[in-house]
Amino acid sequence: MFQYILYRLCLVFPVLLGVMLITFFLMYIVPGDPVLTMLGQHASDESIARIRAQLRLDDPWYSQLANYLLRTLRGDLGRSYITHIPVRDALLQKLPNTVRLALAAIVVAIIMGVTIGIISAIYQNSWIDYVAMTFALLFISTPVFWFGMLLVFFFAMRLGWFPISGMGDGGWQYLFLPAITLGSRFAAFLARYTRSVMLEIIRDDYIRTARAKGVKESMVVLKHALKNVMIPVITVIGLNLASLLNGSVLTESIFAWPGFGRYMVAAIQKRDFQVIAGSVLVGAVIFIFFNLIVDLLYVALDPRIKYE
Repeated sequence: MFQYILYRLCLVFPVLLGVMLITFFLMYIVPGDPVLTMLGQHASDESIARIRAQLRLDDPWYSQLANYLLRTLRGDLGRSYITHIPVRDALLQKLPNTVRLALAAIVVAIIMGVTIGIISAIYQNSWIDYVAMTFALLFISTPVFWFGMLLVFFFAMRLGWFPISGMGDGGWQYLFLPAITLGSRFAAFLARYTRSVMLEIIRDDYIRTARAKGVKESMVVLKHALKNVMIPVITVIGLNLASLLNGSVLTESIFAWPGFGRYMVAAIQKRDFQVIAGSVLVGAVIFIFFNLIVDLLYVALDPRIKYE
């Protein structure tokens, strides 16, 4: 196990280096000038030249690349061209908000998706199964921004049960609608996926043997089938949690949630290279971390799996 973890950690460095190089060259060749975004289209040539010199944007590309790599290795993600706030400080401020939203959404998705998927598999081809899968297909096909606006219209504007947007004082009522919006689509996908896996598992020989021994159906599902169902389901949950943590732009935009996704999109619109590079790098680290965690959970769920 230790050798496997060490091997995976060694692969982190070339992956992150590749991410940094791709990000740098994409931003280098994309048209647009962050200085014009800062100063406006009517800025004088002298002001533009002065700011470009201060930001070292006139340096050769290889000099800019070397400076970017060396600075990042020291843990310095630079300063935003627009706000002049250190990127690391801004990310430390935005990420907890996205983490909170993502964890709430993933809880909603797991509770709804896994439960509905298991029930649909147990009652396959019944009216329960048809209704559940119809709603799952409906939620998968529904755009997130449209569903979010419906929730805002009915539960915030018409009924007044929840705030329309923002974080307010950080209370759960501000989190409820964004979490439902973000988690419902994944819950629908998870329900269909769990049902599919469950149908395969309950047809296996060891399940039929347990039933033949007179084991209660509830124990067959909970003790024998559920643990094996969760092995592939954990993979889907882990990877989707990494995606949610990288910022759910539409949900954060609808509810004016000050998270990681909105911060990165604003930087792209303003061509704020320092923020983009730092955000992409942090996003890559999140994906790598959760990939490793998911792989290690396999061993906990299935002792037959060994890592050499």
